[in-house]
Amino acid sequence: MVEYHQMLTTALPPITLISGVGLLLLAMTARYNHSTNRVRQLLRERNAIAPREDKDLNHAIELIFERAALLRKSILTVVLSATFSGLQVLTGIIECFLSLNLDPIKLGFLLISIGFLLASTIYFVKEVSLSTKAIGLSVHH
Repeated sequence: MVEYHQMLTTALPPITLISGVGLLLLAMTARYNHSTNRVRQLLRERNAIAPREDKDLNHAIELIFERAALLRKSILTVVLSATFSGLQVLTGIIECFLSLNLDPIKLGFLLISIGFLLASTIYFVKEVSLSTKAIGLSVHH
């Protein structure tokens, strides 16, 4: 019989990681939704002044579109991180039920999960940096 506390001890760290990643995903999704809504708003403004060209408006659209692309990459990599954390939980449960030693697999899933989390953080930092640059352009304009 598998002891409950052993299974809980095995599953707790990756589940905690999944919870933290979920909060990060929530923040990223909110920023992504705001970016896409802002691009749509600027496109409507651009269409309203057509055929006249507004260089600043086009530049703002490009910057926000680039931000949305970075956020999309960040969201994808954070979801992959949560997926590998979930696989780590599953491997730990299988390990407990079958009395196997799957530590190398769990370690691999953990390292992959952390790698995706780091990649997501890098994309997110780039997006925030670009957002700050866009705000700076608006202020100086």
